[in-house]
Amino acid sequence: MEISNYTTEDFVLDPSFKKWVLHPNAASNLYWEELLQKNPSKYQEAREARAIILRLSTKIQPSMSDTELTNLWQEINSSMQATSAAQIPSKNAKVIPLNAFSTLERSRLPTASTLGLLDSFRLRVAGILIVAFGLGFLYSWFFSDPIVLEHTTPVVAMVEHRTLPGVKSHLTLSDGSQVILNSGSSLTYSKNFEADRREVYLQGEAFFNVTKDSSRPFAVHSMDTKTVALGTSFNVKAYEGESVDVSLVTGKVAVNREGAINEPVILNPGEALTIDIAKDRIVKTDFDADLVIGWTKKWIIFKKTPLPEAVRVLENWYGVKIKLAQQPVDQVLLSGRFQDETLENVLEGLKFSARFDFNIDNENVNILFH
Repeated sequence: MEISNYTTEDFVLDPSFKKWVLHPNAASNLYWEELLQKNPSKYQEAREARAIILRLSTKIQPSMSDTELTNLWQEINSSMQATSAAQIPSKNAKVIPLNAFSTLERSRLPTASTLGLLDSFRLRVAGILIVAFGLGFLYSWFFSDPIVLEHTTPVVAMVEHRTLPGVKSHLTLSDGSQVILNSGSSLTYSKNFEADRREVYLQGEAFFNVTKDSSRPFAVHSMDTKTVALGTSFNVKAYEGESVDVSLVTGKVAVNREGAINEPVILNPGEALTIDIAKDRIVKTDFDADLVIGWTKKWIIFKKTPLPEAVRVLENWYGVKIKLAQQPVDQVLLSGRFQDETLENVLEGLKFSARFDFNIDNENVNILFH
Protein backbone atom coordinates (compact mmCIF):
# COMPACT_ATOMS: atom_id res chain seq x y z
CA MET A 1 0.00 0.00 0.00
CA GLU A 2 1.33 3.47 -0.92
CA ILE A 3 0.76 5.93 1.95
CA SER A 4 3.47 8.47 1.17
CA ASN A 5 0.83 10.88 -0.16
CA TYR A 6 -1.81 10.13 2.50
CA THR A 7 -3.49 13.00 4.33
CA THR A 8 -5.31 12.72 7.65
CA GLU A 9 -8.56 12.40 5.70
CA ASP A 10 -7.15 9.51 3.62
CA PHE A 11 -6.17 7.60 6.76
CA VAL A 12 -9.65 8.15 8.27
CA LEU A 13 -11.37 6.87 5.15
CA ASP A 14 -9.04 3.88 4.64
CA PRO A 15 -11.06 0.78 5.71
CA SER A 16 -7.97 -1.27 6.63
CA PHE A 17 -6.55 1.56 8.78
CA LYS A 18 -9.90 1.97 10.57
CA LYS A 19 -10.17 -1.78 11.15
CA TRP A 20 -6.62 -1.83 12.57
CA VAL A 21 -7.33 1.06 14.98
CA LEU A 22 -10.61 -0.42 16.26
CA HIS A 23 -9.74 -4.14 16.13
CA PRO A 24 -5.92 -4.59 16.15
CA ASN A 25 -4.17 -7.95 16.00
CA ALA A 26 -0.57 -9.13 15.69
CA ALA A 27 -0.63 -9.35 11.90
CA SER A 28 -2.17 -5.89 11.33
CA ASN A 29 0.15 -4.32 13.93
CA LEU A 30 3.24 -5.63 12.15
CA TYR A 31 1.81 -4.62 8.76
CA TRP A 32 1.16 -0.99 9.76
CA GLU A 33 4.39 -0.77 11.77
CA GLU A 34 6.40 -1.60 8.64
CA LEU A 35 4.42 0.92 6.56
CA LEU A 36 4.97 3.72 9.10
CA GLN A 37 8.68 2.88 9.47
CA LYS A 38 9.01 3.27 5.70
CA ASN A 39 7.04 6.54 5.82
CA PRO A 40 8.00 8.26 9.11
CA SER A 41 6.76 11.62 7.79
CA LYS A 42 3.18 10.25 7.88
CA TYR A 43 3.25 9.63 11.65
CA GLN A 44 1.43 12.86 12.59
CA GLU A 45 -1.36 12.31 10.00
CA ALA A 46 -1.82 8.72 11.17
CA ARG A 47 -1.96 9.82 14.82
CA GLU A 48 -4.60 12.49 14.05
CA ALA A 49 -6.63 9.98 12.01
CA ARG A 50 -6.54 7.47 14.88
CA ALA A 51 -7.93 10.10 17.27
CA ILE A 52 -10.75 10.96 14.83
CA ILE A 53 -11.71 7.30 14.33
CA LEU A 54 -11.82 6.70 18.09
CA ARG A 55 -14.04 9.76 18.58
CA LEU A 56 -16.42 8.53 15.89
CA SER A 57 -16.57 5.07 17.43
CA THR A 58 -19.50 4.44 19.78
CA LYS A 59 -17.44 2.14 21.96
CA ILE A 60 -16.19 3.29 25.36
CA GLN A 61 -12.69 4.68 25.05
CA PRO A 62 -9.82 4.11 27.51
CA SER A 63 -9.85 6.45 30.46
CA MET A 64 -6.15 7.35 30.02
CA SER A 65 -5.11 9.76 27.30
CA ASP A 66 -2.36 9.04 24.75
CA THR A 67 -0.03 11.46 26.59
CA GLU A 68 -0.66 9.71 29.92
CA LEU A 69 -0.02 6.28 28.36
CA THR A 70 3.21 7.53 26.77
CA ASN A 71 4.48 9.02 30.06
CA LEU A 72 3.59 5.85 31.99
CA TRP A 73 5.47 3.58 29.59
CA GLN A 74 8.45 5.94 29.60
CA GLU A 75 8.59 5.71 33.41
CA ILE A 76 8.39 1.91 33.26
CA ASN A 77 11.12 1.77 30.61
CA SER A 78 13.37 3.99 32.74
CA SER A 79 12.89 1.67 35.70
CA MET A 80 13.66 -1.40 33.60
CA GLN A 81 16.82 0.22 32.20
CA ALA A 82 18.08 1.03 35.68
CA THR A 83 17.57 -2.49 37.04
CA SER A 84 18.29 -4.62 33.96
CA ALA A 85 21.26 -2.97 32.26
CA ALA A 86 23.09 -6.30 32.16
CA GLN A 87 20.31 -8.08 30.23
CA ILE A 88 20.76 -7.99 26.44
CA PRO A 89 17.78 -8.98 24.28
CA SER A 90 18.18 -11.24 21.27
CA LYS A 91 18.86 -9.33 18.06
CA ASN A 92 16.58 -11.71 16.16
CA ALA A 93 13.59 -11.23 18.47
CA LYS A 94 10.55 -9.67 16.79
CA VAL A 95 8.57 -7.38 19.09
CA ILE A 96 4.86 -7.24 18.23
CA PRO A 97 3.11 -4.04 19.42
CA LEU A 98 -0.06 -4.53 21.46
CA ASN A 99 -2.31 -2.07 19.63
CA ALA A 100 -2.46 0.76 17.11
CA PHE A 101 -1.33 3.36 19.66
CA SER A 102 1.82 1.45 20.61
CA THR A 103 2.63 0.90 16.93
CA LEU A 104 2.34 4.62 16.23
CA GLU A 105 4.55 5.42 19.23
CA ARG A 106 7.20 2.97 17.95
CA SER A 107 7.12 4.73 14.58
CA ARG A 108 7.68 8.10 16.26
CA LEU A 109 10.35 7.19 18.82
CA PRO A 110 13.69 5.41 18.17
CA THR A 111 13.43 1.68 18.92
CA ALA A 112 14.97 1.05 22.35
CA SER A 113 16.56 -2.16 23.59
CA THR A 114 14.20 -2.13 26.56
CA LEU A 115 11.39 -3.39 24.36
CA GLY A 116 12.84 -6.90 24.48
CA LEU A 117 12.98 -7.39 28.27
CA LEU A 118 11.63 -10.51 29.93
CA ASP A 119 7.88 -10.82 30.60
CA SER A 120 8.56 -11.75 34.21
CA PHE A 121 10.10 -8.37 34.90
CA ARG A 122 7.11 -6.63 33.32
CA LEU A 123 4.86 -8.53 35.67
CA ARG A 124 6.91 -7.34 38.64
CA VAL A 125 6.66 -3.72 37.48
CA ALA A 126 2.91 -4.10 36.94
CA GLY A 127 2.58 -5.55 40.44
CA ILE A 128 4.42 -2.58 41.94
CA LEU A 129 2.11 -0.16 40.14
CA ILE A 130 -1.02 -2.02 41.30
CA VAL A 131 0.15 -2.01 44.93
CA ALA A 132 1.02 1.70 44.75
CA PHE A 133 -2.35 2.64 43.28
CA GLY A 134 -4.13 0.43 45.84
CA LEU A 135 -2.36 2.00 48.84
CA GLY A 136 -3.12 5.48 47.51
CA PHE A 137 -6.79 4.61 47.12
CA LEU A 138 -7.04 3.16 50.66
CA TYR A 139 -5.32 6.21 52.14
CA SER A 140 -7.69 8.62 50.40
CA TRP A 141 -10.70 6.48 51.42
CA PHE A 142 -9.84 6.40 55.14
CA PHE A 143 -8.31 9.84 55.70
CA SER A 144 -9.79 12.18 53.11
CA ASP A 145 -13.03 14.12 53.32
CA PRO A 146 -15.77 12.61 51.16
CA ILE A 147 -16.02 14.15 47.72
CA VAL A 148 -19.50 14.97 46.51
CA LEU A 149 -19.70 14.79 42.73
CA GLU A 150 -21.97 17.32 41.13
CA HIS A 151 -23.66 15.84 38.09
CA THR A 152 -24.58 18.44 35.56
CA THR A 153 -26.05 17.78 32.15
CA PRO A 154 -24.77 20.25 29.56
CA VAL A 155 -27.53 22.06 27.76
CA VAL A 156 -27.16 21.76 24.00
CA ALA A 157 -28.95 24.44 22.03
CA MET A 158 -30.46 22.83 18.94
CA VAL A 159 -31.39 24.83 15.85
CA GLU A 160 -33.94 23.72 13.24
CA HIS A 161 -34.43 25.29 9.83
CA ARG A 162 -37.49 24.38 7.75
CA THR A 163 -38.25 25.53 4.21
CA LEU A 164 -41.82 25.81 3.06
CA PRO A 165 -42.86 24.53 -0.37
CA GLY A 166 -41.75 27.06 -2.97
CA VAL A 167 -38.94 28.43 -0.76
CA LYS A 168 -35.21 27.63 -0.69
CA SER A 169 -32.86 28.73 2.08
CA HIS A 170 -29.14 29.58 2.18
CA LEU A 171 -27.50 28.90 5.57
CA THR A 172 -24.03 29.54 7.00
CA LEU A 173 -23.23 27.29 9.98
CA SER A 174 -21.08 28.25 12.97
CA ASP A 175 -17.98 26.57 11.47
CA GLY A 176 -18.32 28.50 8.20
CA SER A 177 -19.85 25.60 6.24
CA GLN A 178 -22.54 26.67 3.76
CA VAL A 179 -25.83 24.86 3.11
CA ILE A 180 -28.51 25.35 0.46
CA LEU A 181 -31.72 23.80 1.78
CA ASN A 182 -34.23 22.76 -0.87
CA SER A 183 -37.99 23.34 -0.67
CA GLY A 184 -39.96 21.17 1.75
CA SER A 185 -36.84 20.20 3.72
CA SER A 186 -35.52 20.59 7.27
CA LEU A 187 -32.05 20.72 8.84
CA THR A 188 -31.42 20.28 12.58
CA TYR A 189 -28.05 20.75 14.33
CA SER A 190 -26.31 21.96 17.48
CA LYS A 191 -25.98 25.75 17.37
CA ASN A 192 -22.21 25.83 18.00
CA PHE A 193 -21.39 22.17 17.27
CA GLU A 194 -19.43 19.99 19.70
CA ALA A 195 -15.71 20.22 20.37
CA ASP A 196 -14.87 17.00 18.52
CA ARG A 197 -17.57 16.65 15.85
CA ARG A 198 -20.04 18.44 13.60
CA GLU A 199 -23.35 16.65 13.09
CA VAL A 200 -26.51 17.70 11.24
CA TYR A 201 -29.80 15.89 10.64
CA LEU A 202 -31.49 16.27 7.27
CA GLN A 203 -34.99 15.56 6.02
CA GLY A 204 -35.41 16.35 2.34
CA GLU A 205 -32.59 17.70 0.19
CA ALA A 206 -29.59 19.96 0.75
CA PHE A 207 -26.29 20.88 -0.88
CA PHE A 208 -23.34 21.14 1.53
CA ASN A 209 -20.08 23.06 1.08
CA VAL A 210 -18.13 21.93 4.16
CA THR A 211 -15.32 23.93 5.75
CA LYS A 212 -12.32 21.64 6.29
CA ASP A 213 -11.51 20.80 9.92
CA SER A 214 -9.52 17.55 10.32
CA SER A 215 -10.17 17.44 14.08
CA ARG A 216 -13.98 17.61 13.66
CA PRO A 217 -15.51 15.40 10.97
CA PHE A 218 -18.76 16.68 9.42
CA ALA A 219 -21.57 14.09 9.47
CA VAL A 220 -24.97 14.29 7.78
CA HIS A 221 -27.62 11.92 9.17
CA SER A 222 -30.53 11.24 6.81
CA MET A 223 -33.00 8.33 6.99
CA ASP A 224 -30.60 5.95 8.80
CA THR A 225 -27.78 6.92 6.43
CA LYS A 226 -24.62 8.67 7.60
CA THR A 227 -22.35 10.68 5.28
CA VAL A 228 -18.99 11.75 6.77
CA ALA A 229 -16.69 14.41 5.27
CA LEU A 230 -13.75 16.54 6.38
CA GLY A 231 -13.73 19.27 3.71
CA THR A 232 -16.05 18.59 0.82
CA SER A 233 -19.01 19.71 -1.31
CA PHE A 234 -21.80 17.21 -1.90
CA ASN A 235 -25.56 16.82 -2.31
CA VAL A 236 -27.83 14.64 -0.17
CA LYS A 237 -31.41 13.85 -1.18
CA ALA A 238 -33.49 11.95 1.37
CA TYR A 239 -37.24 12.41 0.94
CA GLU A 240 -39.69 10.10 2.66
CA GLY A 241 -40.68 7.19 0.44
CA GLU A 242 -37.76 7.66 -1.98
CA SER A 243 -34.18 6.40 -2.15
CA VAL A 244 -31.35 8.24 -0.39
CA ASP A 245 -28.95 9.76 -2.93
CA VAL A 246 -25.48 11.11 -2.03
CA SER A 247 -23.61 12.85 -4.88
CA LEU A 248 -20.03 14.08 -4.40
CA VAL A 249 -18.83 17.21 -6.22
CA THR A 250 -15.43 17.81 -4.56
CA GLY A 251 -13.30 16.13 -1.87
CA LYS A 252 -14.12 12.70 -0.48
CA VAL A 253 -16.89 11.23 1.70
CA ALA A 254 -17.67 7.94 3.44
CA VAL A 255 -21.30 6.77 3.35
CA ASN A 256 -22.88 3.93 5.31
CA ARG A 257 -26.15 2.77 6.81
CA GLU A 258 -26.14 3.64 10.50
CA GLY A 259 -25.96 0.51 12.64
CA ALA A 260 -24.79 -1.66 9.72
CA ILE A 261 -21.65 -3.77 10.07
CA ASN A 262 -20.50 -3.27 6.46
CA GLU A 263 -17.55 -1.02 5.66
CA PRO A 264 -18.50 2.54 4.55
CA VAL A 265 -18.60 3.21 0.81
CA ILE A 266 -15.98 5.79 -0.26
CA LEU A 267 -17.00 8.27 -2.96
CA ASN A 268 -14.68 10.27 -5.20
CA PRO A 269 -15.67 13.43 -7.11
CA GLY A 270 -18.26 12.69 -9.80
CA GLU A 271 -19.55 9.56 -8.04
CA ALA A 272 -22.95 9.05 -6.45
CA LEU A 273 -24.45 6.44 -4.14
CA THR A 274 -28.12 5.46 -4.31
CA ILE A 275 -29.49 3.63 -1.26
CA ASP A 276 -32.80 1.88 -1.92
CA ILE A 277 -34.09 1.44 1.62
CA ALA A 278 -37.16 -0.56 0.60
CA LYS A 279 -35.09 -3.14 -1.28
CA ASP A 280 -32.01 -2.79 1.00
CA ARG A 281 -29.84 -2.24 -2.06
CA ILE A 282 -26.88 0.12 -2.62
CA VAL A 283 -25.74 1.20 -6.10
CA LYS A 284 -22.63 3.30 -6.86
CA THR A 285 -22.65 5.24 -10.16
CA ASP A 286 -21.49 8.41 -11.89
CA PHE A 287 -23.96 11.32 -11.98
CA ASP A 288 -25.03 14.26 -14.12
CA ALA A 289 -24.14 17.41 -12.14
CA ASP A 290 -26.85 19.49 -13.86
CA LEU A 291 -29.47 16.90 -13.02
CA VAL A 292 -28.42 16.55 -9.37
CA ILE A 293 -27.57 20.10 -8.29
CA GLY A 294 -29.38 22.10 -10.98
CA TRP A 295 -31.99 22.98 -8.35
CA THR A 296 -29.41 25.20 -6.62
CA LYS A 297 -29.33 27.34 -9.80
CA LYS A 298 -33.13 27.47 -10.29
CA TRP A 299 -33.17 24.64 -12.83
CA ILE A 300 -35.94 22.02 -12.90
CA ILE A 301 -34.57 19.04 -14.82
CA PHE A 302 -36.52 15.87 -15.44
CA LYS A 303 -34.74 12.99 -17.18
CA LYS A 304 -37.01 9.97 -17.38
CA THR A 305 -38.20 10.95 -13.90
CA PRO A 306 -41.04 8.81 -12.44
CA LEU A 307 -44.34 10.69 -12.14
CA PRO A 308 -44.56 10.54 -8.29
CA GLU A 309 -41.10 12.08 -7.93
CA ALA A 310 -41.88 14.79 -10.52
CA VAL A 311 -45.11 15.64 -8.66
CA ARG A 312 -43.17 15.96 -5.40
CA VAL A 313 -40.63 18.28 -7.09
CA LEU A 314 -43.33 20.55 -8.53
CA GLU A 315 -45.33 20.68 -5.29
CA ASN A 316 -42.24 21.67 -3.29
CA TRP A 317 -40.97 24.08 -5.94
CA TYR A 318 -44.20 26.04 -6.42
CA GLY A 319 -46.02 25.43 -3.13
CA VAL A 320 -49.06 23.76 -4.70
CA LYS A 321 -51.06 20.56 -4.30
CA ILE A 322 -51.37 18.38 -7.39
CA LYS A 323 -54.21 15.90 -7.92
CA LEU A 324 -54.03 13.23 -10.64
CA ALA A 325 -57.01 11.76 -12.49
CA GLN A 326 -57.17 8.77 -14.85
CA GLN A 327 -53.50 8.03 -14.23
CA PRO A 328 -52.23 5.36 -16.70
CA VAL A 329 -51.50 1.85 -15.44
CA ASP A 330 -48.07 1.95 -17.06
CA GLN A 331 -45.34 3.97 -15.37
CA VAL A 332 -45.18 7.58 -16.59
CA LEU A 333 -41.66 9.02 -17.07
CA LEU A 334 -41.16 12.75 -17.61
CA SER A 335 -38.29 14.62 -19.31
CA GLY A 336 -37.66 18.34 -19.72
CA ARG A 337 -35.43 21.28 -18.69
CA PHE A 338 -36.83 24.52 -17.26
CA GLN A 339 -35.04 27.45 -15.64
CA ASP A 340 -36.92 29.97 -13.54
CA GLU A 341 -40.20 29.22 -15.35
CA THR A 342 -43.76 29.54 -14.09
CA LEU A 343 -45.67 26.40 -13.15
CA GLU A 344 -48.01 26.93 -16.11
CA ASN A 345 -45.07 27.01 -18.55
CA VAL A 346 -43.56 23.87 -17.02
CA LEU A 347 -46.83 21.95 -17.32
CA GLU A 348 -47.31 23.22 -20.89
CA GLY A 349 -43.88 21.86 -21.75
CA LEU A 350 -44.65 18.44 -20.26
CA LYS A 351 -48.25 17.82 -21.25
CA PHE A 352 -47.73 16.82 -24.89
CA SER A 353 -45.16 14.09 -24.24
CA ALA A 354 -47.00 12.81 -21.15
CA ARG A 355 -50.45 13.26 -22.75
CA PHE A 356 -52.40 15.12 -20.09
CA ASP A 357 -54.46 18.30 -19.63
CA PHE A 358 -54.35 20.51 -16.56
CA ASN A 359 -55.94 23.46 -14.82
CA ILE A 360 -54.52 25.64 -12.05
CA ASP A 361 -56.83 27.03 -9.34
CA ASN A 362 -54.68 29.10 -6.95
CA GLU A 363 -52.74 26.47 -4.96
CA ASN A 364 -54.59 23.48 -6.42
CA VAL A 365 -53.55 21.82 -9.66
CA ASN A 366 -55.63 19.14 -11.40
CA ILE A 367 -54.01 16.90 -14.02
CA LEU A 368 -56.19 14.73 -16.25
CA PHE A 369 -54.49 12.04 -18.35
CA HIS A 370 -55.95 11.11 -21.74
